[in-house]
Amino acid sequence: MYKKILIVRLGAIGDVVHTSGLFRAIKKLEKDIQIHYLTSELIRPLLENDPDLDKVYTISPKFKLFSEETKSLIKNLKSEKYDLVLNLQPSLKVKLLILFAKIKKQLIYRKSFKYHAVTNFWQTGLKAFPNLREEKELNLYLGKDVINKAEMMLKNYPRPFIVINAGGIMSKRQGRTYPVDKWLELADKIQEKYKGTIILNGAEEDKELLSPLNKIVNCINYIGELSLEESCAVISQADLMLSGDSGPLHIATALNVHSIGLFGSMPIKRTGCYCNGINITSSKSCVPCNRRKCKFLKKSKKLYTPCMEEISTEEILSKIQAYLPQR
Repeated sequence: MYKKILIVRLGAIGDVVHTSGLFRAIKKLEKDIQIHYLTSELIRPLLENDPDLDKVYTISPKFKLFSEETKSLIKNLKSEKYDLVLNLQPSLKVKLLILFAKIKKQLIYRKSFKYHAVTNFWQTGLKAFPNLREEKELNLYLGKDVINKAEMMLKNYPRPFIVINAGGIMSKRQGRTYPVDKWLELADKIQEKYKGTIILNGAEEDKELLSPLNKIVNCINYIGELSLEESCAVISQADLMLSGDSGPLHIATALNVHSIGLFGSMPIKRTGCYCNGINITSSKSCVPCNRRKCKFLKKSKKLYTPCMEEISTEEILSKIQAYLPQR
C-alpha cells in the first residue's frame, strides 16, 4: 500500500531511541518499503547506520519555517514523493513543514501517559499498518570506526565497566538526577564489591557541578569530553549503566547494555527502561508527579528533589547483583 514513507521526530534523544521500535516493526512487515527519517543533526549518529532506514534528513530543532535551510529541506522532501508521513513531532511548525512538502497523507502522534513511549509511537504506525506487531526489544546501530575507537580507549582498563550517567542537573525538568554525594557513596561500594572501572558520563554544562566525582577510585571521566556518537560507543562497551531518566539510559538499553534506571518525578510506565533494565523509584506519595518543577524546591536552592534523595545506595547495590558477579 505504501512504497515510501517519512518518519519525523526531531528530539529528544530518548524519544528518538523509542521510535526505533516503530520503523523496525514496519520494515519487518513490509520488507520492500522505503523508510526515511527526519531528525535533528545532533541525533543523526543514532540513525545513519541503521539498516532499516534508507535515508536520514536533518534540521535544527528550533528551525525557522521560512529560512533557507527549511526551504531547501522542503524542496528535497517534495522530490521524494512520499506516500505517507508518520509525524511523531506534532508541533505546529512541523505540521506546516509537512504541508508545504505536499506529502499525500499524514498520521499524527498523540501522546498518552497510559502507555510506554515505545508502545505509544507504535500505535501511530498501527493506524496505517493494521497488522503491525510491537517490537519487544530496541536496537541501535553505530559505525564500526567509532566502536573500534571506544574499544581502544578502554582496552587497558579492568572490567567490569560501570557507566554512571550523572548529567542533567541543570535540566529544565527536575526529579531526574541523583545527588552527587550519593553517586560517590555508591561508587565506593561498587569498587569495594566489584572492582573494575567506573566511567563517568554527562553533559558539558554539568562538568563543574560533577567535579567531586573525580574522587572516585578507578574512574574515567568523560563528562563533556565526547560527542554523542563517541559517548554511545563507550556505553556500548559497558557491563552496566546507572542513570536517571535520560537519553543515555535509553541508548544503553537499545545497545543491549544492562541498565538500572533511577526514577523520581517521571512515570516508569511511560519512560522506564523498555528492555534490558531494572527501574528503581521513590516511595514518596507524590511520585510520579511528572512536573517540570518540584513543589518542594520552589523556595529552595537545592539541586535535587526529595524523591531522588530518597533512593538509597543500598537498594541500587542490591539490584546490581542481578547483573554483575561479585569478585
